Amino acid sequence: MTAPKTCPVAGVKEVDFNSPEFQQGFKQIYTDMHAAGCPFAHSAPGDHYAVASHQHVVEALVKPKLWRSKYGPGLIYQPEDTPGVLVSVDPPEHTFEAKVAGRAFSKVYFDSFIPKMQEWLDRTIDGFYADGRVDMHKAVSEAFPLFVIFDMFGIPIGDRTELFRSEIKRGVGAMLIPGDFRSIDMSAARPYSYQMFNDHLEDCKAKLASGEFEPGENLVTRFLTTTGDDGSRLSDEKIMGFCNFLLAAGSATTTILLSNLIYRLLSEPEELAKVKADPELIPLAIEEALRIDAPVQGLFRTNDEETDLGPLHLQKDTKVMMLWAGANLDPTVFEEPLKYSLDRDPAVVRKHVAFGYGIHICRGAPLARLEAKLFLETLLRRLPNLRIAGEVRPELSMPVLQGIAELPLAWDVA
Repeated sequence: MTAPKTCPVAGVKEVDFNSPEFQQGFKQIYTDMHAAGCPFAHSAPGDHYAVASHQHVVEALVKPKLWRSKYGPGLIYQPEDTPGVLVSVDPPEHTFEAKVAGRAFSKVYFDSFIPKMQEWLDRTIDGFYADGRVDMHKAVSEAFPLFVIFDMFGIPIGDRTELFRSEIKRGVGAMLIPGDFRSIDMSAARPYSYQMFNDHLEDCKAKLASGEFEPGENLVTRFLTTTGDDGSRLSDEKIMGFCNFLLAAGSATTTILLSNLIYRLLSEPEELAKVKADPELIPLAIEEALRIDAPVQGLFRTNDEETDLGPLHLQKDTKVMMLWAGANLDPTVFEEPLKYSLDRDPAVVRKHVAFGYGIHICRGAPLARLEAKLFLETLLRRLPNLRIAGEVRPELSMPVLQGIAELPLAWDVA
């Protein structure tokens, strides 16, 4: 075990981000940090610092030369040669990947899936509508984003939702586990999905070569054929990295957004009434839910040189957790931050950093927003007098995320 890089700092709150106390009371902890005028934290168990100041988070994330991703977005220090994509790499590697992802993830491409998404939502609701109640998290929030991402991959998901959710939880659940330098072996962490993606990649390459597949057949063929400015393409290793990354990032966070969104509105009847009266408010309802109930608590950056951050003096290569969820509750930016309100100025609400900020901002954010919009529109249209019908249980198996594990809802059956 290497010597600690951090230490307690006078006036800086001590927080164990893996503890039940944090998971069950993080909003009060963030509120206390802001109220004390020192929105920073130290974690002795994790040997890291954290920042919840909106200003300091944003300022750090626009300095990628200082605040690096080379050691990974989690708490462990991944060796610099660990294969990674997007959130795990720095320029110029990241610049190339972001351009390829931007060309593969166009708005036109996302919008082309709307008919299939809508058909899936309606078909799924048809399956449980007559029951008058369901665990919406399990029935829709978990399954819908996985259906979408697998449809984009060109792989039928069938009845494997639980299998992939278990692999996702195992991987994401380890992001706040402390430790020294070690690589993450995706073939061991997610053996089933890793082998599936490897087989699918080889199949896509063969069918592109034979002419059976066109370049736009699915997301993998798009990755195989989309080029950077210099004509270079993603390596097979990078494509595997993208597939495994998107399986988690493209589904787990959206799953949380969907359940958080409908739960928040059902818990705020006045705001729900506004949305029902004016569906044009749905995009704002989604943004305000992202602000107050950010799916991701935050991700880590590592400073490339000795520096100061607020009251913290940091040794080179110190892990610092940029708290998206804490920054979204910063009262210097959002008045009455714990209040969910559709009367807020949309321009102010959109200052939230639920999808990160700077060059590493989430490339799938438009897709998550699209899925949330279709989800909310469909539930409000199909399920009259929708209401909470039991205990809503929080998700505690993935401390880096904040969300729901069970969401029992009921409605009036016509």
